[in-house]
Amino acid sequence: MKTTAAPFLLAFLFSLLASAIHAEGRLIPMDDFHITVPVSQVPNPKGLEVTVWVQRPEIPTIGGTGIQVHCMALTTPDKSLNLDDRAAFMEACAAALSGKDFRKELHEEYWKTVFEVVTAEGQKRVRIGRNGVYGGGDAFLAPEEGALLKEALARAAAAEAWYKLLLTADALPTQTAEAHPPKAKGYLMSSKLGGVHAEGLDNILVKGLDYVVSLQKIGYTKGPTFRVDYSLLYVTMRGTQKVNNSTFGQWATHMMEQVVLALEAAGEKRAFKFESPAEQKDHKHTVTANVAAQKVDVAFDTTEFDGKHTLVQCSFAVAQLAELRALGALEEERQKWFTEHEGLFFVAE
Repeated sequence: MKTTAAPFLLAFLFSLLASAIHAEGRLIPMDDFHITVPVSQVPNPKGLEVTVWVQRPEIPTIGGTGIQVHCMALTTPDKSLNLDDRAAFMEACAAALSGKDFRKELHEEYWKTVFEVVTAEGQKRVRIGRNGVYGGGDAFLAPEEGALLKEALARAAAAEAWYKLLLTADALPTQTAEAHPPKAKGYLMSSKLGGVHAEGLDNILVKGLDYVVSLQKIGYTKGPTFRVDYSLLYVTMRGTQKVNNSTFGQWATHMMEQVVLALEAAGEKRAFKFESPAEQKDHKHTVTANVAAQKVDVAFDTTEFDGKHTLVQCSFAVAQLAELRALGALEEERQKWFTEHEGLFFVAE
């Protein structure tokens, strides 16, 4: 006899309703999102890039905002400029424009950054030199960049003040000179749609797995340039130390499609087993319906950063089939919301 997941579907829909009730009255109704908006030219390989961000974590809190400045001309891994870096850079630019010498060193745990006025190819330039445990590099910027940075930071401050209002507002705030959306070509966004937790099997290495679906918007362009990411998050043990791992890709998406088919089979008391093709050397995996236990056992091979192979094992219950199906239904709804509410985060240039 064919079983039904109706009780579980009702339970899952009830949880969604509870979330909706929690979100009711909030201008931004969802949790677990991160948005970044540029307030300067992006990309800008010969200057500085200034962006402002707003986020709310998965566990309901007010959230947070911030301003970032990056010097993309730096060849070092860390291209960001903190508050002290920005002040030193603008001091150096002002000195260069006045024909004065300038040099300042700033030290952090892993870096030393030097800001100084130099002459390069007959022109006054501000050199940003950064050296540390991960290497070093230089960038030579025109002194006019100091004024541009000051202007961009003022725009970013107004945008950040606006985003702080959005995080707590239940209605559209009033725009002022001190708090308003920035002008931009677009934004980057990540918003978690949801996840389903799988229990670990009798394997001391693995404590379980989370299948997470997120909506991403890539590229600083206006319009629906969305994609959906499917990730597997799990924990392994290296000795007594817990190690967080994540993996994604087409193989993971395909494996989860097989999990849904296997859950359907287990619920209908049918046998099901899928093995990845023999020619698939990476991420070999199997998906097996356990009819008696009303669950699906999953195993896949993963490679640790040290090259060691680990077999990750977990199981999904038939009761979770409705949750997995419901995740797909949220994709279109979330895309529609962000498309219709872009004006909350920026004004198109």
